[in-house]
Amino acid sequence: MKLADLPEVQALSAREKLKLADELWQDAAQDLDSLDVTPAEKKLLDERWAAYLRDPSSALTLEQFKAKVKKRRA
Repeated sequence: MKLADLPEVQALSAREKLKLADELWQDAAQDLDSLDVTPAEKKLLDERWAAYLRDPSSALTLEQFKAKVKKRRA
């Protein structure tokens, strides 16, 4: 399914889309334990973990992450 298949959703404001995304996430989160990791997702996770191991300083600390989020929300 793609956004183009849902013209009603396309017509929503950014705020309404975010609210809908949150509602969808909350609903989907109830079933996350039943999802299997696909080979493509595993490959991506392995690549990201390897990149982190090569350069741990490239990762954000929790404080840095929070500051980035706060800056974007301002």
